[in-house]
Amino acid sequence: MSASNQSNRADSFGTCENDPIYESSVQSIRSLSPTIKQFHLKVNDPSQTFRFQPGMFLDFYFPSSITSIITGFSICNSPLDYAKTGLIELAIRETDYPPTQYMFNHCQVNEQVSIKPGGDFHYDSSITDRDSILLICAGIGANPIVSILRHIRDLYQTKNSEQVPYRIEFLYTAPTQQDLVFRQSIDLSCQQMIKDKILRTNYFVTRDINDDIKINNRRINATDLQQAIQWLKKPVTTYLCGPSSFIDWTEKTLKELDVKRIFYEKWW
Repeated sequence: MSASNQSNRADSFGTCENDPIYESSVQSIRSLSPTIKQFHLKVNDPSQTFRFQPGMFLDFYFPSSITSIITGFSICNSPLDYAKTGLIELAIRETDYPPTQYMFNHCQVNEQVSIKPGGDFHYDSSITDRDSILLICAGIGANPIVSILRHIRDLYQTKNSEQVPYRIEFLYTAPTQQDLVFRQSIDLSCQQMIKDKILRTNYFVTRDINDDIKINNRRINATDLQQAIQWLKKPVTTYLCGPSSFIDWTEKTLKELDVKRIFYEKWW
């Protein structure tokens, strides 16, 4: 079972035509790496109808003077974090794609942006402690996967044990150590889950050689997936996001390992 979405699209996808478009304002912009910036948006939502599920994206509607392309940027934070802070968190990587290029190079604090939440790729709320979760992401594909992991962390912190998966494995790969922009925040915010052996994190860099013994200097391979599945024990649901070739290989390998539930988002 899988769900696939492509990013370079002329029309919105996964959003309902009748759903409202919300106005939002850019509250902060911060560089996470030379090629990735973090954005926080405040949604103008006096009726409090804005909702999203972990793993979903925002369709952006730009003025025609900027671009006529409607594009989606995945949300990084959890619904609970949004409820507490009133802010949506995004991480956007610099590319030559017009909407992304505008956001990375020209967008300013206090700028108004029209948005709509949507997407078929999101966490399954029926998952319980009888299930285990395998989270796999590559590069900026980490965005929706991190949203899902943060949601699971929120469930864990509420002490509602029946809603928390039995175990979670998080595999995160990027070209360089700098590109692992969520590593520090995940290890810090999920520290108790790691200590309690409910969560394992595993990091990979594929381009640079680094001296951090906690980071693998190679690609994710079939052995990594097999060992993750063995550790997870309970029936595994996989959420996967990254480049098409990465998703195709990972899905094929997981199916060979008899993983039945694989959900993925192809972003480029």
